[in-house]
Amino acid sequence: FGRGGFTNTHPGNIKFREEALKLRDWYESATKEEKYTISDLLVETIRGDGHRFLEKGSDGLWHEVIGNGARKKASQALRERLKRKKNN
Repeated sequence: FGRGGFTNTHPGNIKFREEALKLRDWYESATKEEKYTISDLLVETIRGDGHRFLEKGSDGLWHEVIGNGARKKASQALRERLKRKKNN
């Protein structure tokens, strides 16, 4: 879950953002319950392609995210365009 230039240019993160973009229109018009399902679908799509969600630990090493963290990150990515629209 790193932030900034290094993580933004990683091929896995580029793929993640591309997949999120495909689902955004659906996400924007979805109910709260559907949004949960859509973010879950994004996580499963990424994991199904053999990718993982990682975060840097306090030990300086990258560790796989377990639990609800990956879905929360997916929801954040699906909301990104909504924030930009509101600012324009």
